[in-house]
Amino acid sequence: MRSLVATLLALGCLQPLQVAATCLANGTEPAALKNLVNPSGEAYPVGLFVGNWPGGLATSSLAGILIQEMLGYNVSYNGPGGSTTHGMYAISGCRNPTATTAEERGCDAKVTYNHITMEMWEAYPSLWADLQKNKAMAPKALTSMGYDGKTSTYLLKSVQESVAESEGLPLEFYTSYNANWWKPWLYFDNTSSVNATRFLKKCSETQIFSDSLMRNYLAQTGDSAGVQIIDGAVVGSCPDEYFWRAPSCRNETFKCVIFFTGGAGWSVHLIMQQATAWNMPIAMAIANTWGDFAAMPVAHRSLFYWWEPDPTFLELAPVEVIFPPHDRVGHANGDLKTAPSTIRLTKGVSKDLLSLAPRVENFLVNMEISMAMINAIMLDQKNTGDSWDDVTCRWLQGNKATWESWLPDDTTCFAGFGLVDIESGELAMDRTVREGKRCQACPSGTFSERLVDSIGVTYICSACPLGTSQASGASLKCEPCDKGTYQDELGSQSCKRCPLGTYQDQEGQAQCIACPDGSSTLGLGSVAFTDCGCVEGRIDVAPAGLTCEVCSVGLTCPAMGTLESYETGVHPLGTKYLPIVDAGYYTTAAEPLKVYKCGKTWHCPGGVPDSCAGGRAGVPCAECPQGKTWSEGQCMECEAWRQILWGISVVGVFLFLTASYYLMTSKVTAKASVLFTTTCAFGMLVSLLQSVGIIGMMTVEWPVDLKGFFSYFQVLLLDLDSFGFACFAGAETSFRYIVSVVFFPAAVSWLVMNFILSKVLPQHRRWGITKVASCSGQVLQVGQGSCIRYLLLFDVCGVVLAFWEVTHLLVLLCFLGHFQFI
Repeated sequence: MRSLVATLLALGCLQPLQVAATCLANGTEPAALKNLVNPSGEAYPVGLFVGNWPGGLATSSLAGILIQEMLGYNVSYNGPGGSTTHGMYAISGCRNPTATTAEERGCDAKVTYNHITMEMWEAYPSLWADLQKNKAMAPKALTSMGYDGKTSTYLLKSVQESVAESEGLPLEFYTSYNANWWKPWLYFDNTSSVNATRFLKKCSETQIFSDSLMRNYLAQTGDSAGVQIIDGAVVGSCPDEYFWRAPSCRNETFKCVIFFTGGAGWSVHLIMQQATAWNMPIAMAIANTWGDFAAMPVAHRSLFYWWEPDPTFLELAPVEVIFPPHDRVGHANGDLKTAPSTIRLTKGVSKDLLSLAPRVENFLVNMEISMAMINAIMLDQKNTGDSWDDVTCRWLQGNKATWESWLPDDTTCFAGFGLVDIESGELAMDRTVREGKRCQACPSGTFSERLVDSIGVTYICSACPLGTSQASGASLKCEPCDKGTYQDELGSQSCKRCPLGTYQDQEGQAQCIACPDGSSTLGLGSVAFTDCGCVEGRIDVAPAGLTCEVCSVGLTCPAMGTLESYETGVHPLGTKYLPIVDAGYYTTAAEPLKVYKCGKTWHCPGGVPDSCAGGRAGVPCAECPQGKTWSEGQCMECEAWRQILWGISVVGVFLFLTASYYLMTSKVTAKASVLFTTTCAFGMLVSLLQSVGIIGMMTVEWPVDLKGFFSYFQVLLLDLDSFGFACFAGAETSFRYIVSVVFFPAAVSWLVMNFILSKVLPQHRRWGITKVASCSGQVLQVGQGSCIRYLLLFDVCGVVLAFWEVTHLLVLLCFLGHFQFI
């Protein structure tokens, strides 16, 4: 249909759109007009892409005048374009919207200078869908123009009124053309009145010879006589080469009613089906030129094809022939006997017009023209030949009440905008008082909220609620804070990250959740409870949840440490967060948080629970397994010779104790002998060195040099385990301890038993009590250091003190024994 534009222009039917001077009395002066300004600071006028057909020219001029004079914007009239598709490309940002190829159109632009196209025919759904794929530049279809476009069959009003008056036959209904009921040919001219060779195209030059269209006609009607086969193609049958005749008048041509169409045969396939289906005696012909087509309905009483809105036949007041309502499914399947569908006409705008000039878009939404209005404007232009600018200006001057209703209320805001007080610049929450208020894009930290009041619908800018934020302006909603963030203030542009020791596992929250006591997080913005972990020096002992306990001395507990990772030696965050037992300390797997200090540091390497060096076992790494003894830094198998040697040694010790009575209780002289003096001095030295060894075993951090010095003298403390005592006394440490401690009292008891047994001997062989006491004191003095060593090993402080007191008492007895000999 829009291909007619070139013909119309050639005939002078269409006048180019001109920019008029100020039309309206209170219109904005040209010097005061403003431009659009995009976010980059670039300024340019409102681009109005003009459709080069009467309806497009008329509505573009109407919109342009009002946008300039009533809204105060510069308008640039661009184009023109001969098709609705050109306007669609234009408002999508294409640089050359009328070009025929995609490359030439240049639709990759980031800024569009065409913002509006009027009377956009919604007959190109596939193209519109393609344009929507580019989200950044996708155009928008606004409200209807107020009238729809349509094509149909028409007759002159003069003919319709005449027949209705004389015959009472309503020719505006398709049923009045049924040849079985009526004689419609009586009211129209016969085909013989037409100079076919002068004014008509041959059927072979038109759509009547379209194979696809005629095959569909044949399939829908079964009218084989209405078509013919030429070179394998199905084409319409035109015996006289110019007219195709319907079945109801094919054999009696004088009964045919002339039907004129134009172009290559606009809607011939539809008219053919309707004529056959409803028994209409139609003889269809195609005018040779546009001028011939426009002249035929005037020269001949006939039916003719036409569309609205269009001024071609307006002065003739054509009347539409009404067919059954449009059957969408039928038309989709090729069944065209019902009326064609109407086509919605809208205003198309660019995606960015709302943000650049919301009042302009608001005006276009309100703008609505009836078919009668647009016909009156087009008829005025056709009758006067004036420019579209002059014609539309006259209409605006005479219809002020109509177009004033299109102008946007300054307080009627679109989505993305809100009310603001002009003087203070503060956001307004209502328009109880409309004066001094206008619309502006909602700032960051707010969203555009719909407000319905007594005036109608508008929008206000409301502060983002708690738990939300909005960084962009002109937004329709606020975004909820992500997990790990929060917002406890109204009207915020961004959310805050949860601080250390807190987390947030839900969106849109006003506060973060605190981790349990004794725990924290590794960083800001934690998103789950599992991000919480115990602080350094504490360990999580709960199998589920979080319970932090203070770590004992001997445990190193970094942040985020858990009992599970401590027991397994594996932490999901890495070894840096793994709790371990310090070297020199020991814990059991059954009670991993109960810490023991090892008697010797090298026995306990630390790490995970139940870690002992050299194959040692027990608490705390105090013993070798049964059948083994500590030797050369590890638990070694007990050899048989060790057990035999220990048995001999025990027997030998007790024999030696008996012999020592005689060695240490020699005859008393007035002057000490060399042997006695040497023995006393050596005993005192050993006692001193034992004391030094005991000092080295105390739980005090000695300097490294002193610690090594002390260790040399610990040999004098009779550490029996160093000599494989476990091979003789067994692996049980407590039993060995009892044996070691009881040994010296047993030795004294041995001496006492010898004293008692000596009573059976002759008088001069009997043992004396003072000498037995003296000998016992010497034995206890030697055993003092060993006993204290064991007590220190088991950390039984109360027993140490008690034993220390007993030792002093025994030592006193020893000295008393010596005194008796001196």
